[in-house]
Amino acid sequence: MKLKLFFYIFLIAFTLFPIQNVLANSEPILISKSLYMEDVIFDGKWTNLEWKHSSHNQINYEEYNVSIHLRTAHQGDYIYIFIDPVDDLTLDEFNDEATVCFDAKNEKQETFDENDFCFSVLLGSDTGNIFQGTSIDDSKSIMKKIDNIENFIAISSVSDQDDRYSKTPHPSYEFKIPIKLFERSDNYGFYLSVYDASLEKFYSWPHNATRENSQIPSPSSWGDIISPDKSLPEMNLPIMILVILIVSVIAIQSKAKLTKFH
Repeated sequence: MKLKLFFYIFLIAFTLFPIQNVLANSEPILISKSLYMEDVIFDGKWTNLEWKHSSHNQINYEEYNVSIHLRTAHQGDYIYIFIDPVDDLTLDEFNDEATVCFDAKNEKQETFDENDFCFSVLLGSDTGNIFQGTSIDDSKSIMKKIDNIENFIAISSVSDQDDRYSKTPHPSYEFKIPIKLFERSDNYGFYLSVYDASLEKFYSWPHNATRENSQIPSPSSWGDIISPDKSLPEMNLPIMILVILIVSVIAIQSKAKLTKFH
């Protein structure tokens, strides 16, 4: 009875509580299901507690003494993303920029295809842009701007006293991305870049996916964004194996104790 109770508590906690991940290189970005994303006020900054119930991924660039806080979540038909480059203390309106990209099939191809999408917004803008992979010929492709779709939101502003990670004003970015652009999956290819206009520098994730001349790097260099719960749409296999192993160890230990006292 106690073992079953522990198992159910573990699964509930695993599903509902925010996941935190500190990224030094290219470990997968984690995205969790949230029941609170409808509370987000899309004003381009952290307002009150709206992003508290989301996965936290801290991306560190130690050589530059820079960190970017990335919050991710999904609810219903949308993916929600908050990007917080707390060390960019120069506010270059309509020049600083954040971009996130998804490879719907995570094919890691050298060229872009119709399954690749990027979303970007400039500091101070309340209108973002969507780009989709388009083949020019067998060896060349581009990310082509397409019309924004219904309910897509990308907005940026200057942070204020409500920001969780720094009270010093800096750019921040919010996205609401309709999942209908992709096939539902628990593992997408993922790319992030933040542009600091004052330094004329892109900070990219993964770190080796360097962005040069404003060109998005090949999907072959993108990392992964995974959903370790069951809702986008399935539990990731390695996480499932981990849960099974933990429960199995507890069951074996409990059985050993019972055997000892008989």
